[in-house]
Amino acid sequence: MSISRRKFLRQTAYATSALASASTLAACGIFDTNPQGSESGKDDVSRPVTQDKQTLYIYGWATYVNNQEVLDGFTKETGIKVVGDAYDSNEVMLAKLEASGGRSGYSIIYPSDYMVTQMRDLKLLAPLNKKLLPNLSNIDRNFLELPHDRGAVFSIPVSLGTTGIAYNVKAVNSIIGEEPTDWSYLWEHKNKLRITLVNDPREVMGMALHTLGSSYNTKEPETIEQAFKKLRELLPAIANFTTDAWRDPLASGDLMMCMAFSGDAISLARQDPNIKYILPNSGTSIWTDTLAIPRGASNLEGAHAWINYVMKPEVAAKISDSNSFGTTNKLAKSMIPDDLKAIKALEPTEFMVAKSDRITKLDPAVLQIYEGFWTRLITGLG
Repeated sequence: MSISRRKFLRQTAYATSALASASTLAACGIFDTNPQGSESGKDDVSRPVTQDKQTLYIYGWATYVNNQEVLDGFTKETGIKVVGDAYDSNEVMLAKLEASGGRSGYSIIYPSDYMVTQMRDLKLLAPLNKKLLPNLSNIDRNFLELPHDRGAVFSIPVSLGTTGIAYNVKAVNSIIGEEPTDWSYLWEHKNKLRITLVNDPREVMGMALHTLGSSYNTKEPETIEQAFKKLRELLPAIANFTTDAWRDPLASGDLMMCMAFSGDAISLARQDPNIKYILPNSGTSIWTDTLAIPRGASNLEGAHAWINYVMKPEVAAKISDSNSFGTTNKLAKSMIPDDLKAIKALEPTEFMVAKSDRITKLDPAVLQIYEGFWTRLITGLG
């Protein structure tokens, strides 16, 4: 079972206040409240700090730590048993590692790209020993020079994801008569659409900023306010702000269109040919999941062996298949299943990358501005 890959607020700076107001906002039906329940369910688990070298404890998104085929393959190849615990937000992972003071018991983690920057600045990551990673040559070099960790000093990007539009083909064609190609479609047909936007301030505000010709990482209060006002125009069409609870309503036609993260949307599209996932023509948000070693990891040798194993083309292809993400592994691309390769939006083209943005870390003062407008937006539905 897979939980939503991106169900989190983008920065710790406003996570606390968001949680404090969640019960009030949930009463309005605004936030999704994880109807599937938390699949991590292991936040209180303690792992031994001093470990034998034949056991590797990893902490990551459920799609990675619950992939039994991949875990068993590593054990068969190395003799090292893998114990995986799942989290459902980067912030949960960060808090646990911070509280441990470098003694979490985990030797592998899966932070998202922006979180690598934050953890690096907090000195929570151990530098990688590239001599123990011969399969690093399989990773497309473009991904090894990303702004969050230039030179891949602390992390290796393994999965490539995007934010785009998932829609019900029959519902859209029967009511509007033409399928979407860009974010602008939401505003052009707002009086006919029934949609959801993800429960993620930086993604939603960033999308609106992008449509205004600004960056997802804009710092100017006036420009952020313009994005808020633009989004407010969509309120009549918005059924909910949810990261997870859109799949069944979209498949049934109760919803026509949803802002969604690629892994979730493509997984649904692979099951239901009436669902499509597209990347907006004007560009979108692009992100990566990474592998990293936390400071204080006790099994450094096993951790590097895991990273090297995951970078094997056949293993990377299995991971891509199971979570419906793109892969950074250039040799794995030809090995992923045909039905997944056939989805054009699986990986952005170079042209799309040039028009798109990566969400980056912002100062707390700027994040408070985003949070203020986000709260005003979502309470507009209550």
